[in-house]
Amino acid sequence: MSLRTISRGFLDDLAAKADASPRLRTNFNFHEGAESLVQRLVIQLRRGTYIRPHRHYDLNKWEMTLVLTGEVDILIFDNHGHVTERIHLAANGETIALELLPETWHSYVPVTERAAFFEIKEGPYDPARITQFADWAPAEGDASVAAYLRWMETAQPGASY
Repeated sequence: MSLRTISRGFLDDLAAKADASPRLRTNFNFHEGAESLVQRLVIQLRRGTYIRPHRHYDLNKWEMTLVLTGEVDILIFDNHGHVTERIHLAANGETIALELLPETWHSYVPVTERAAFFEIKEGPYDPARITQFADWAPAEGDASVAAYLRWMETAQPGASY
C-alpha cells in the first residue's frame, strides 16, 4: 500500500484498544521500525493513564505533538520535578501542536475522557539510550502513582509534588 490515512474509524479503533489496555493507552506506528530516521505514530490516551515524566536526552532529539482528538495537557518540569509550564493542547482549541526541545522533562495528562495525538520525532529509536525517566516521579506500577497522577491533573507552574 502506498497511501496511509488517519480516519475517524482508525481513531475509534485505537480508542477501543486504549480502553481495553491496562495502561489506558495504545499507539500505532507509521514508521517501519526502530531504525527509521523519522518516527511517526498516533498515540491514543484515556483519562487516568500515567505517563511517567521523562526526557529524551540522547543525540539532541526533538519531539513534536499534534492533537487529533480531545484535549491533553503537557507538563514541563525542571530537573528537580517542579512544574515550569503547563501547555493545553486541544484538537478544536487555540493551540493544537507543540515541539519539545531535546532534554525537556515532560509528561502528558489527558483532560478529556480520550485524546489522540500524532507524534513525530527523530530516530532511530533506542529505548536504552533515548528515554530517561525522572527519579523524582514514581515508576509505572508503583503504589504512589495514583496520588501523583491526581497531583499532575491540577499542578500549575511553580508546584512540586
